[in-house]
Amino acid sequence: MKRILVRGGAQTTSSHDANAIWFDLESPEEQEELDVEAALGIDVPPPLERAAIEESARFYEEDGALHVTATLLGRRDEGLFISGPVTFILAKGKLVTVRQIRPRAFEIGQGRSSARIGSAADGADVFFALIEGAAERLADLLAEATRDANAQSANVFTEQPAPDLRECLRALGRIGTLTALSHESLSSLLRLVTFTRSVGKQHGLDQSKLAALGRDISELERLAESLQTRISYLQDAALGLINATQADVLKALSLATIAFVPPTLIASVFGMNFTAMSWFRADWGPWVAALLMLAAPATLFAIAKWRRWF
Repeated sequence: MKRILVRGGAQTTSSHDANAIWFDLESPEEQEELDVEAALGIDVPPPLERAAIEESARFYEEDGALHVTATLLGRRDEGLFISGPVTFILAKGKLVTVRQIRPRAFEIGQGRSSARIGSAADGADVFFALIEGAAERLADLLAEATRDANAQSANVFTEQPAPDLRECLRALGRIGTLTALSHESLSSLLRLVTFTRSVGKQHGLDQSKLAALGRDISELERLAESLQTRISYLQDAALGLINATQADVLKALSLATIAFVPPTLIASVFGMNFTAMSWFRADWGPWVAALLMLAAPATLFAIAKWRRWF
């Protein structure tokens, strides 16, 4: 298999090489796109068209070439939540890929898809290897997200005193975002395979492989949906526990208010220095004040208990 890799102006070999079966355009310049178009007689879609989400812009045939686009995830060293469109063009037994990101499946010599790409005989074989590699990568991410969700589940539902769940919520947010991006990518791949099955035979694509690939991607999509629901449940549970903790704090403050505010008010009244309030200075005045200071909170506690406020 001979590959032409165009990476921001660094081209590994000539685009007119007749032995090449894969033209990989990574962030290509306009002239590089024009060279590939001239060599294969195709039209490379511009960035705005590749980023569109409607069916007509992502899946179509033009001048005997098959154009399909999927949303894939980039490498983690590019950023945790990087995804973008990758366009696949099958024409004359060759494959052209146009992308701005660096999915792991595209790296020759790394990953499980590398061996399949290395033994590819034509563009259709490379196409299958890349799509299968992308699906396998998403399966790995979902498996990792499931393990992380299990770990966070143990933190949320621990029987020990409730831990600080703010970091747990951040972790669940990261897991949920990555799962949502994986689900979006799987959905786009499923749409790609569904369209390709209807026209793939005339472009040298094995229908049985496409059918099996569609089933695998569909199962992964259902797994992603289930995981998203589970993560949403964990987030709701964590927020509920945080609210319960805050409610306990407010309850404690309310009890302190019941215990100390009435005696404080009574003491303020008995401390008033008015001539007309001479009974405050009577011998029995302090005893009445003390009795009221005890009776007032006790009465409020009794009312709160009767109304089941705590």
